Amino acid sequence: MKTKVLAVDNNPVLLQAISTILDQEGCEVRSAGTGLEALEILDGFIPDILFTDLIMPRVSGEQLCRVVRSSAKYADVFIVVLSAIVVEDRERIQKEVECDLCIAKGNLKEIRLELQGALEAYKHRSVNGGNPQNSSPRIPKGLKSSKVAAELLLEQKHHKEILSNLSEGILEITQDGKIVSVNTSACQILNRREEMLTGAKLCKARDWGYFEADINRWVENELLGGGLKPFHIYEDNPLSINDRIVTASLLPVVENESIFGLCIFRDITRQFKAEQYSKELDDAIKLAKKMDAMSCMAGGMAHDFNNLLTVICGNLDIVSIANKRNDFEVTMKLIEQARKAALIAVDLTRQISCFSNFGIVSRKEKSLHTTVETIAYTYFQKNGGEYDLLLNTTDCVVSMDSEEIRVAIENVLQNAQESSDNGKIWINVSKVTLTKPELISGQYIPAGSYGKIEIKDSGKGIDKESLFKVFDPYYSTKERGIVKGMGLGLTIVYATLRNHGGHIVVSSTEGHGTVVSLYLPVFLQTGEMSQGLSQAEPQRSVLLIDPDYQMREIGTIMLTYLGFEVTGVANSCEATLELQKQVHESKPPSLVILDISGLNQESPVDCCRIFKQLVPSLQVIAMSGTILDPIIENCQEYGFANSLSKPYSMDSLRHIVNSVLYV
Repeated sequence: MKTKVLAVDNNPVLLQAISTILDQEGCEVRSAGTGLEALEILDGFIPDILFTDLIMPRVSGEQLCRVVRSSAKYADVFIVVLSAIVVEDRERIQKEVECDLCIAKGNLKEIRLELQGALEAYKHRSVNGGNPQNSSPRIPKGLKSSKVAAELLLEQKHHKEILSNLSEGILEITQDGKIVSVNTSACQILNRREEMLTGAKLCKARDWGYFEADINRWVENELLGGGLKPFHIYEDNPLSINDRIVTASLLPVVENESIFGLCIFRDITRQFKAEQYSKELDDAIKLAKKMDAMSCMAGGMAHDFNNLLTVICGNLDIVSIANKRNDFEVTMKLIEQARKAALIAVDLTRQISCFSNFGIVSRKEKSLHTTVETIAYTYFQKNGGEYDLLLNTTDCVVSMDSEEIRVAIENVLQNAQESSDNGKIWINVSKVTLTKPELISGQYIPAGSYGKIEIKDSGKGIDKESLFKVFDPYYSTKERGIVKGMGLGLTIVYATLRNHGGHIVVSSTEGHGTVVSLYLPVFLQTGEMSQGLSQAEPQRSVLLIDPDYQMREIGTIMLTYLGFEVTGVANSCEATLELQKQVHESKPPSLVILDISGLNQESPVDCCRIFKQLVPSLQVIAMSGTILDPIIENCQEYGFANSLSKPYSMDSLRHIVNSVLYV
């Protein structure tokens, strides 16, 4: 039976010579020009002897030796290294390269003799057993070290050392998607040995999960197809490999008119877990603060209502006694005291109702200048004190419950007076337009037009720790009593502004007073609204995308009440189909409201881009339950017209929609 031989060398002339010599020696010979070709041949051909060069492109001889030695399938293969660098790299080859025999390349005559010697060594092993692995290299007499080869080997060693010490995992990939080079970090991240990865298809290197189709498309379109676009797996949607959290960048590279790929892995497990822990800790702290605030509110309310009920019940008990004595004057006095206490309880209940979105009873369009001017004049006439009112030239109209806004502003004025010991108060009323959402003193203000009421005191200010508690119910340093210290002041203001679609911002520096800024959304007057509608009337429809059925229903009801024709869908796929249908019917919507926190694996930015490709004039609003999302913070940079935070009220919804469509 002929000895089966696989010869591997990237020098085609030398490879042909070696193959011819072995054929003349009666061997069945297969040949390969690279280590990768050799691996492909080995899939269906198991040789008795493998002759391989060491330095080759697309899987080196060393890699090839490791792959063969690691597989039980090739356990009996006799490996012979035939290389031109044996003299220069003798010690390392003996120590590290997994071969049975090592031969230095000489002239053809010397190579013939060494090949014959290798065949004899194989036959000797077959007959007598034993393994001459790592025996002394066979070097022809007179063969000397090459300085150039030594320098190249040193440079190669440096590169290999650098790659092996990188924290990033790196795979080199051929144009058809096969792995030809792997560094140490890649093996650790993928939890695969080099021999298991070398020569494998990239898509088979690991379980890519839902990224598998993307990886296959990238190889097909960007490497084989020459598209040359990179593909990234980012931190917000990373790979999970065993216990590791990993991001990846797949990069096409052009070199000497050939294309290959690099896949770079980054292990972000520590960072990811730290962020997760920080988020969980932050959520726990928020919950603790919320529960503390609720506990404080419940205790404060119980305290106030107990006091009021004690006054009411006590007076009524004494009334029953006084009535038996027919003391009419005392009886009426006691009833009046009970009535006053009952009215205070009614007012307290009304204040608590402000925490509901239905706390606003009646609305009218009012001039903000006139409203604030009247409230300030009346308040300071009644309570005394000095104030300076500045009304900027541009007035604005706000739809408001006048009584609720009066109570809110008076609460702020009272706090300002008490903080500054009846010192001077500055009130500034202006109209401001935010072209993009802003985070001001910890409060998120969406883009839009607002009437701004700024109230500044001359007090000592609020320290940083207390500044975050000013909206907590019953958080107060005031004296407690039946009327004084019913600590719902700024909490009521917050709820009132929220119910109007507005916001409150408190900023303070110790020793320099406190500024409370109230933002009320500016609504278009009838004439302006009509003018805007006349231009957009044919497209007065909204597509609402929210996976939560109840939120979708209430959102639809609110938008319908605001005069829109609304279509509600659960996800972006349904939205795309609905848009295509409406475009086909020549009735495309003018607005899409997209819940970006409800998307699965889809990118909100991609969804927005696809929607606008279908309807170029479309305005898209990003909606989310968190203001920390970068898209919510900088929505316009991501292609969105504005952002809407959950929970939203009728007013905040109307304001955001108006800011997009009519302003």
